[in-house]
Amino acid sequence: MKQLFVLVAAALLVTGCALSPQRIQIEPKPQVTPANFGQNSPVQVIAVDSRSQKAFGSRGGVYKDTALVMPANDVREAIEEAVRGGLQSLGYNAFNPGGDATTLEVRLEKLDYVPEEGSVVNRVNLDLVLQAEARRGDTTHTGTYKSSTQHDLPFTPNAERNQAMVNEILSRSIERLLNDREMLDFLAGDDSPLPSP
Repeated sequence: MKQLFVLVAAALLVTGCALSPQRIQIEPKPQVTPANFGQNSPVQVIAVDSRSQKAFGSRGGVYKDTALVMPANDVREAIEEAVRGGLQSLGYNAFNPGGDATTLEVRLEKLDYVPEEGSVVNRVNLDLVLQAEARRGDTTHTGTYKSSTQHDLPFTPNAERNQAMVNEILSRSIERLLNDREMLDFLAGDDSPLPSP
């Protein structure tokens, strides 16, 4: 009986060592210099999370199947809000656009969180792909915005640090979209925007 108790206790101890998922708040905050590129042009922003799974990745280790890094909120809504706010700062009407607005669909195609196994430091690689498609009538304009970053950390990152890293790379990609002059010109009503010099 005593041996059985010891075995059960050991099993519970091993189970308790498994890492639970880290749930992080997605709150991208792209830095935008206020301007009037849009001149109140209406833009309907639609965000789509096109990733095949909810988790961004695993923290690795023995229990990598459970040691996931996951969003605590709706990624799509977070991207939508950030893009809307950025466009509004650039002079577009993104909050009350109306029925004749240009549609801007922003798709998160990839956001991968990958720890480097066997590295001396705690190295984490993040890769992100954001695609945007603007439509007005039969005319479309597209853009792809990629970001990659590598973090070398003295300790295994906690949820707060992972949240900061994920929001940083997402903010950077949204900034690239909001700094794309061809896209901004199209959203402002130019059906044939010229490439930036």
